[in-house]
Amino acid sequence: MDRPYTILSCAMSVDGRIDDTGPERLRLSNEADFAEIDELRAECDAILVGAGTLRADNPRLLVRSPRLRERRRERGRTAHLLKALVTRSGEFDPAARFFSTGDAGAVVYTGGAGVDTARRALADRPAAD
Repeated sequence: MDRPYTILSCAMSVDGRIDDTGPERLRLSNEADFAEIDELRAECDAILVGAGTLRADNPRLLVRSPRLRERRRERGRTAHLLKALVTRSGEFDPAARFFSTGDAGAVVYTGGAGVDTARRALADRPAAD
């Protein structure tokens, strides 16, 4: 295979919405769907999220199931996935759970003026091993 294998997962309502205007996270899935997504997530190397989602939901983006985390470890992988943030502006909360949970680290992708903004936001965080 000459390109990365990419999976896009997104829950959507029947009217084509992925969120509403309320301050609380809109849950469009049930427990069976969350379990299926956790299984899919456990097979991946990284998980990508946009800065808007990071600001609105403060997600942890972890593998939820202890059994799936153990299976990852048995295969010589970290229990959780590498987390990747995409941001145009470079503006995000460096104290977000995205950066402080899991065992695989996190990377930030940005460009232009966002680079300096992101660097300032991450300046006080410990460097990755």
